[in-house]
Amino acid sequence: MGINQKKNGRYLVDERDEFGSRVQRTFSRLSDAKAFKATLTVRKNDRKLVVNGLKQSRYPFNQSVDDYELTKVDLRPSSQQRYKFVFSQVRKFAQAIGIQFIDEFTPDVATLFYNELTKEKDDPRYDDERKIKVKPKTVNFFLTAIRAFFQHEFVKGHITRNPMLHIKNLKVEKRKPEYFTVEELKSFFSQLMHDSYRSAFMAFLFSGLRFAELANLTWDDIDFSRCLMVIRSRDDFKTKTHNSERAIPMNSILLGIVRDRFDNKQSSKYVFTSPNGCQLRERRTLQICKEIASSAGITSNAYLHKFRHTYATMLIHKGVSIQNIKELLGHWSVIETERYAHNKSDHLFPDVQKLDNLLSA
Repeated sequence: MGINQKKNGRYLVDERDEFGSRVQRTFSRLSDAKAFKATLTVRKNDRKLVVNGLKQSRYPFNQSVDDYELTKVDLRPSSQQRYKFVFSQVRKFAQAIGIQFIDEFTPDVATLFYNELTKEKDDPRYDDERKIKVKPKTVNFFLTAIRAFFQHEFVKGHITRNPMLHIKNLKVEKRKPEYFTVEELKSFFSQLMHDSYRSAFMAFLFSGLRFAELANLTWDDIDFSRCLMVIRSRDDFKTKTHNSERAIPMNSILLGIVRDRFDNKQSSKYVFTSPNGCQLRERRTLQICKEIASSAGITSNAYLHKFRHTYATMLIHKGVSIQNIKELLGHWSVIETERYAHNKSDHLFPDVQKLDNLLSA
């Protein structure tokens, strides 16, 4: 046993692993073969120390990932899928470089993973040499998820430090949130549309709800006595985050819309529905939104989340504090809400014009 060069010039590592099982792997370079053999030697030595009580047992990498993914079961299915994809890629990477235990993912390995994540790759959509690169926002989600995973392992005592601490997120240029102007809103709601969709669009505007929150709002979530909409997770609906659970005060317009829908119920469960009384579907609701915007002569982008941006921006214009808007939107941090403050400068243009004649004779 050991390292033997084959007739084809490749190098065969023939060794026993830490559990006594025979392992054979072939490498094109001698240095890679020696590195693999050295890894096996370290594992065997560590195993001896563990057996003799001189060292804590090492934790399998895949088991660590499986355990961490279980902490995400309360998230929405779409969020669970995002995490599942991230860690499927991490598993593939770990397998490719021979990582079996969580403590083998060192800072150097983290750098290697980062380089792999951010490098250009062949675009599978074309036969030529065109390249694609992962968007910074996607890279940052990967990094944030993996950093949190290793921090979780550090707290559990499976590793002595987080190997991702030296990896920083990429800089992402945040675009100013788009919002409907008052003129666009007046034109939008002056168009002919079914009352079910008019109610839904008005609710988006005066509540700032995300689509999934509004589509899953039930009559049990309405508190008429206190004029509140309560956004909360249920067995059949999960909020985006724990911070998304909140109570939203209804202004007189929204309260009137909800009362009218209560008096003329189309569904015994959902507050806002399609014209046939079924739960709202995002694709169809978006299509209706775009058709109405087109009829209204609105040339800017028209999409459902824009009503949420409009809600936040109009509150900014009315002088509502960032902290209060954060609570109304269900943001995890005030930093997330502060991007709407940039829209305030447009609203203040008439105020700065008052200084036009400041230095006039």
